[in-house]
Amino acid sequence: MSQQFAGKLNGKQKAIGFILLIPIYMHIAPMFIQAGLYLYIKYVQSLDRYTINILLNFFIAVVIFVFEIVVFKDFLIENIKKFKEKILDNITWSLTAGIGVMYAISMITNIVISSFLGHANTSSNQLLFESLLGKGLILMIIQSVILAPIVEEVIFRGLIFRTLRDYNKYMAHFVSALCFGFIHIYSGLFAGDLTQLFYLLSYGGSGLAFSYAYEARKTIVAPIIIHMVNNLIAVIVLCL
Repeated sequence: MSQQFAGKLNGKQKAIGFILLIPIYMHIAPMFIQAGLYLYIKYVQSLDRYTINILLNFFIAVVIFVFEIVVFKDFLIENIKKFKEKILDNITWSLTAGIGVMYAISMITNIVISSFLGHANTSSNQLLFESLLGKGLILMIIQSVILAPIVEEVIFRGLIFRTLRDYNKYMAHFVSALCFGFIHIYSGLFAGDLTQLFYLLSYGGSGLAFSYAYEARKTIVAPIIIHMVNNLIAVIVLCL
């Protein structure tokens, strides 16, 4: 397999990514969608807080997904082409070694977290996911199994990891994993729950597994598939 990563973001795409995409993902899209939902509630009909959260997460994912397709279209096409060159090998690796590495890291980090917090404790992100899944199964499946893996992998592996990878491989793995972990704990952390810092190990470990898959297969489709499968398994387990 070629040692070259598929596709390359040019300077303009990187600038758009860091200056526009990340702020839109973190703040601007949530702000405007919340405003739209507020107007809907005020002038059309009321919604319960679960429905509001489900719609908020879903529409944020849709907006960012469309943004990424438009801005990074060529990059994504090149990655899909590379994945298809050895599609059976890539799928087999993703569903065996890729998933295996992710769960191995997850087991280790969960042991560490449990030793400090106990088995009953869980992350605020997981608690929110579980509560919303029971209230809006279809939208949550679309958002968590299809949209979120693509959106997050393009941002944290395609943009952050690949940009830093040109300078230092180890820094790229560490920073992209740290950012990925932080995005999953910051709401609980900023609400004053310092125990969420422990879950930086768990989510950051998953981010490290995803960047490892990207490094190993040289196409972002590999971590996207692993991310999708991981989220799908989580949904199935919670629904059983």
